[in-house]
Amino acid sequence: MIKKITLNITPQSHLRSTRGDSIFFRIPREKLRPAGLARLLRIEKYNNYKIDLLTEAKKKGFALNPAGMHITFWIPCPKSWSQTKKTAYHGMLHQAKPDIDNLAKAFFDSLVVEDKFIANVTLTKRWVDFPLGWIDCEFKRVYNRVMVELPHKYRV
Repeated sequence: MIKKITLNITPQSHLRSTRGDSIFFRIPREKLRPAGLARLLRIEKYNNYKIDLLTEAKKKGFALNPAGMHITFWIPCPKSWSQTKKTAYHGMLHQAKPDIDNLAKAFFDSLVVEDKFIANVTLTKRWVDFPLGWIDCEFKRVYNRVMVELPHKYRV
């Protein structure tokens, strides 16, 4: 049996922050330069995404399955696109930024402190012609032990 949970939150990519970014929280906003204010707002947006994703996951009773999971990130088409282009791309594979690994990093960082126990995940990202995106998680049964044979070219 495959269990599917939909998290109603638009996917966001991982944000790499450094110790130096902490200074933006100590300086009053009106004294920050435009670049510093933009960085502060991006960090706040990412932190709010992590909180909102964790809240949504808890509300739906979501728990990560280390044995097997398929995650689909549904990303809304840009507002600047024409309706014809949005309709054409609806449901198609998303082959642009943000990178899929950064989406996965943000997803796992939001839900667990240590993600080393996750062993089997498949990821997909797709376009949608809706103002908001979402994340679908399907849990699959994966067998822990499988029969493995050495490839022919390595046999002696």
